Amino acid sequence: MPSKTIGRLKSKVQIDLVFKKGKVIKSGVLTLHFVEPIDGESGPRLGVGVSKRFVLLAHRRNRIKRQIRGVIQKQRNVVLKVFPTGFYMILYNGKISVETESLDKDIKGLLEWFKVHRTVGNTVL
Repeated sequence: MPSKTIGRLKSKVQIDLVFKKGKVIKSGVLTLHFVEPIDGESGPRLGVGVSKRFVLLAHRRNRIKRQIRGVIQKQRNVVLKVFPTGFYMILYNGKISVETESLDKDIKGLLEWFKVHRTVGNTVL
């Protein structure tokens, strides 16, 4: 069995699918849009977005995205265990700057939701 990895969600078609047919959960300043399960994929595909409405300068948006990806990589094993195969888009809806500890807490909140609401077939319990 090939090992699962966290892939990047880059395709416009896949991102549109997440927003049109997906479900939404929130934790702190983060919002997670997701569609799962997807057949033929080897692991979860994750995208990160920061709106210009909340953070105007590009270098600040990029820094927040790097912080979110860094927290996810630190918790890689937990993310692979908790997130089933599917497409996931994490959106940041906060202020201009954010502490990594705050993002860590919010991502743990998203992971806790998935631990509690495991899926059976195509329905979320």
